[in-house]
Amino acid sequence: MTIEADNFSKRRNTLLSRKDVFFIALAFSIVALFYLLPPPDGLTHNGQVMIGILFMAAILWITEPIPLAVTGLMIMIAQPMLGVIPAVDVFSSFGNQAVFFLIGAFIISVAIEKHGLHRRMAFKFLSRFEKNPRIFTLGIMFSCALLSFVMPEHGVAALFLPIIVSILIAMKLVPRQSNFGKVSMLCVAYGCSIGSLGTLIGGARNPLTIGVLSDIGITVTFFDWMKYSMPVVFIALPLVWLVLQFSFPIEIKDVTMAKKEIDNQLAIAGKMGRSEVLVLVILVFTVLLWIFFSSFPYLGLAVIAILGGILLFLTGCISWKDVEKRVPWGIILLYGGAITLGMSMQSTGAGEWIAHLLFKNVGSNPYLVIFAIIIFTILLTNAMSNIGAVAILLPIGIAISAEIPGISPLFASMIIALSGGLAFMLVIATPGNAITYSSGYFSTRDLFKVGSVSNIICILVIFTVAVVYWKGILGL
Repeated sequence: MTIEADNFSKRRNTLLSRKDVFFIALAFSIVALFYLLPPPDGLTHNGQVMIGILFMAAILWITEPIPLAVTGLMIMIAQPMLGVIPAVDVFSSFGNQAVFFLIGAFIISVAIEKHGLHRRMAFKFLSRFEKNPRIFTLGIMFSCALLSFVMPEHGVAALFLPIIVSILIAMKLVPRQSNFGKVSMLCVAYGCSIGSLGTLIGGARNPLTIGVLSDIGITVTFFDWMKYSMPVVFIALPLVWLVLQFSFPIEIKDVTMAKKEIDNQLAIAGKMGRSEVLVLVILVFTVLLWIFFSSFPYLGLAVIAILGGILLFLTGCISWKDVEKRVPWGIILLYGGAITLGMSMQSTGAGEWIAHLLFKNVGSNPYLVIFAIIIFTILLTNAMSNIGAVAILLPIGIAISAEIPGISPLFASMIIALSGGLAFMLVIATPGNAITYSSGYFSTRDLFKVGSVSNIICILVIFTVAVVYWKGILGL
């Protein structure tokens, strides 16, 4: 093949497929339709256009004909271009403190990953669960969940994949034929998803939620988030693990080879170096500041996150090249688009109008409304990016809280945020599902089978925690 032919082939591979073009055209057509048609009673023209932009975002986030981050940028520019919100207001919302919290958290994760601190932590966690095969899989799940408290869930899944694969290979287990292999890999995927609910660092949808809430005058600190979310994490983890045990009964009796592999990896890692110690100290210092001082008016989550990142630079733990390589900047752009979408849905009354429609159809029973929000969020997050699903539903949930007595904006937002992290059924639902599926140890049918049951259980867990703990005890 000539150089010209090779270059032409590469250019063709970058072109959009017919299906991609169709979905892009469909998304733009819907926006145009909502712009041109007269609005129904109770909805302003700007509100109707925002609903069109909402549908455009949903279509593009679900089908992904273009990168998710590009859709985020399109959401931002569509609003001033269509005369809904002035450009200065749209782009100023990108300066929300939650955006900078996310940047700081990503920088800290870069340092953890660069110096291998996450690998050491993973092996240390796993070494505590070597007694029998079932306890070992529980250890995988808890280790992934605990590490997801201080790292984004996709990073934890990417870390654990080669670790668990090396253990399964050492045990000579055949992919898709070993239930131990299936359970081990699914414990990685589900442990990361459930653990990502626990703190604001675990998933971008968490700071997105506090960012939207801060825009309406509600402050949620790092400790507040943990206070609301941790009961869901620690109830859901063992229940989902039991579902895995009953769905795929483990066939092996001995994990000696797994123990040997872990001991070997710990020996290779050796003692902690100076850089690892520095990163660990800065990480602990930052988390303690988040927990105890993030409510201070002159600090806040973003200031502390950026401070932690700067300390890593000042101590020589990372360089800017490390940050350029490892920080997923596209998530920041996606996040910015989601923030502006939520703010404009509220300011134009579009969210309130949709909430009123749902209010008429679902009824005014708060328990029925809570149940409906959880189910709809989990179904949507299984079909698309969880940050996209949460971005779409947050303004609607906040508007519903104004219609239904007994449901506050904070209550509705926490339900959506936590439900949005529980995508267990499809490979495309979360990066953790896709990463572990690539190992070949389980099939899509296995994932759907156990994921459906796990999602039903988690729906009940969130509903129970919301009604009994949030409302009954905390008075949320």
